[in-house]
Amino acid sequence: MAETSKDFETPREVTDYFRQKRLRPGFSWVDVWAQEHAFAFTVAKAVDTELLGTFQKSLDDAITNGESFDTWKKKIATDLTKIGWWGPRRVKDPTGIAEDSLVDFSRSRRLKTIFWSNMRSARAAGQWERAQRTKRALPYLLYVRSVASDPRPEHLVWAGILLPVDDPFWNTHFPPNGWGCKCAVRQVTRFEANRLISDGGLTIDGEWVRIEKTAPQIETRTFKHKRRDIEEQVPVGIDPGWHTNPGRARARTLIDRLNEELDAAGPDVARGRIQELFSGRTPEVIAGLKERVHLPVAVAPQLQEALDAKTSLIVASTDTIQAKTAKHAVVTIDTFSIVQDMLDLGTIVDEGRSENERAVYISLGLSWWKLVIKRSADGFLRLHTIYQVDQRRALKWIEKE
Repeated sequence: MAETSKDFETPREVTDYFRQKRLRPGFSWVDVWAQEHAFAFTVAKAVDTELLGTFQKSLDDAITNGESFDTWKKKIATDLTKIGWWGPRRVKDPTGIAEDSLVDFSRSRRLKTIFWSNMRSARAAGQWERAQRTKRALPYLLYVRSVASDPRPEHLVWAGILLPVDDPFWNTHFPPNGWGCKCAVRQVTRFEANRLISDGGLTIDGEWVRIEKTAPQIETRTFKHKRRDIEEQVPVGIDPGWHTNPGRARARTLIDRLNEELDAAGPDVARGRIQELFSGRTPEVIAGLKERVHLPVAVAPQLQEALDAKTSLIVASTDTIQAKTAKHAVVTIDTFSIVQDMLDLGTIVDEGRSENERAVYISLGLSWWKLVIKRSADGFLRLHTIYQVDQRRALKWIEKE
């Protein structure tokens, strides 16, 4: 990975990805697994919270400032010395599964692993978020040959694969794809993709790379979690734990985490947080994802009581958002930002369709709108549909109510 220029400002989506992680002390590298890295920060054998927090703070600074490994190493050496963790120390496994182990965070090889795995994962997550935001103009991803001096043969096979941004292949093969992996992807326009396909390939660092426009057959092998006593299928050629897309996992896990925080904060705080969320571009990015994510849109204590729900938080799935914006021209992502106002000002109606469902009718300007809120099987409130309705129909139900 090339050094970052001092004049280069690290994209916010990269810093946000790393900064929003929670501390997760772990004795083994498998204690935090695969997609869990999207929302949890860990360092193997860093079971002490102060130690783990020191690593996170120093790496946050390095990512933000575009520091080199050598620069970061000098700083972390000072930080770890202050708290007594520079040099060999014996660490006890909090779970009691493994025996005590000797760890030395002053070893250059260990520090390189910590630095580059976090640096590359953060940049990969940021690149994925940008790809989702710009895929209309740049709809394809090209797997680029590794710049490593001794590239892995399995990874070289993937060089030249050219697929749409949302192809399932990128769910598992979006680099980095292992410890020390230096593979990359490049986002390209439809015009460039057609030209590459027409030419049959391109030259990268003096090497001719053939273009493959179909995803290869993915073979898997079984990886056994000895500490967790479970088995998982991992694609051949990818190191266990690296077989997930950090950016793709981040969207789902961060929104799930946000929903938990909003529920715990209470309706008043949640209202402000949801309004703040819709003031940025996050909902637009989330709404464009292929995976199902439940975006918070409002709180309604009265519906929680009426439908006997577990929480007052109302969420809209990306499936619903995509379906409604595609079907109704007047429904846009901005429409979902005013669901709270619709609930506050509208009339809640029991149309008798189901005891787990309520409709809401509201007049906005010259138009009447209808929302349907349902309680899911697991007891949570979901925005089922939203669209414009005829005034007479709306008034009919309101009068009945």
